[in-house]
Amino acid sequence: MSTGPVVLVCGTVNIDTFVRVDAFPTAGETVIATPGALSDGGNQALGGKGANQAVAAARFAEDRGSDPAATVRLIATVGEDAAGDTALGVLQDAGVDVSGVARTADAPTGQAFIMNDTAGENIIIVTSGANTMTAPSSCAGKESADVLLAQGELTPEHSAALPALAERTGARFVLNLAPVTTRDRALIAAADPLIVNETEAADVLGVPRDLGLDEVLDGLAVAVGRGLATSAVVTLGAQGALVIEGDGEDERTMVASPAVSEVVDTTGAGDAFAGTLATALAEGMALVDAARYAAAAGSLAVRAAGAASSYAPGDAVRNLAENCADR
Repeated sequence: MSTGPVVLVCGTVNIDTFVRVDAFPTAGETVIATPGALSDGGNQALGGKGANQAVAAARFAEDRGSDPAATVRLIATVGEDAAGDTALGVLQDAGVDVSGVARTADAPTGQAFIMNDTAGENIIIVTSGANTMTAPSSCAGKESADVLLAQGELTPEHSAALPALAERTGARFVLNLAPVTTRDRALIAAADPLIVNETEAADVLGVPRDLGLDEVLDGLAVAVGRGLATSAVVTLGAQGALVIEGDGEDERTMVASPAVSEVVDTTGAGDAFAGTLATALAEGMALVDAARYAAAAGSLAVRAAGAASSYAPGDAVRNLAENCADR
C-alpha cells in the first residue's frame, strides 16, 4: 500500500467529441468543421471535470524521486457501454485508481460536445448520463484521504453531501464550483479553497456577470472574510490566479501564469489547474505555492487540443513553475 498522500476526486466522467471551426456559428447558421480536431487526428477523448482533474492530479504526482507519490482515487459513475470501457482504460493508463468508479446499465456514459475556434476558445454542451447517479453520501468513506476535490457537475443534492464525505475521510475539501449549479451555503463554506473563474465568482456572489473584474474580486475577498469559504482561488486565464486567504481583504496574492509560445485549446486548462492544486496541497504545500504549480500546469495544457490528453507530466510542470519562480 502506498505511504504517500491520497487525493480523492469526486466528479463526472465523459467522452468528449471535438470539432474545430474557423468561427463559431450564429443562431441558425451552419458551418463546416475541420475533421481530426485533436493532435492525433481523432475527434474523441476522455472528458468530464472529475476525470480531467483526476488525470491532472495523477500526472503531477509523477516523478517524485525519493518521495512517495500521491495516490489519486476517482469516485464517479459510467455506463455499462463501450464509452465506459474506453474512459476507464484511459484513466487507468494515466495512473488513476478507478476502483471507486461505479458502472450502471440504467444510463449511458456521459458525453460532451466541444467546439473550438482558431483563437483557442470553446463552446461546450454536456449530456450528463450516468454522472447524475454519482452520490457521495453512498461512499463508505472507510479510507482516509488528504484532499477531496470536487466540481459543480454533480447534481445539487449530491454536491450537498460532499462536506460530509470530506469529514468522514479526514480530507481537506477543495471545491471547483464549475459550473455554479448550486449556491448551498454549507457546501461553499466548507471549501478550502473554493476555486472559481471570474464569471463563476460573480455567480457565487449573485452579482451581474458584466460587473468589473476589480469589483468582483473585491466582493469575493470581502465575502471570504465574512465566512463564505475558508479560502478562495480565482483563476484568470493568461493573467494567472488570485489567492484569497485570511480575512479575505488583506490576504490576497496574485500568482502569474507562465507564458507559452502557442495557445491551441483552452478547454482543459481550468481542470489542469484544479487537479494539480489538489495534489500539491496533499503533498503539504501552502496554498499560494500550490497555486504556482497549478498555474504552470494550466499554461502547459493550452498547447494541445483536448483536456486530459493535453496535460503535461509532473516533472515538466514542476520545472516550469520553479524556473519562473527563480526569475
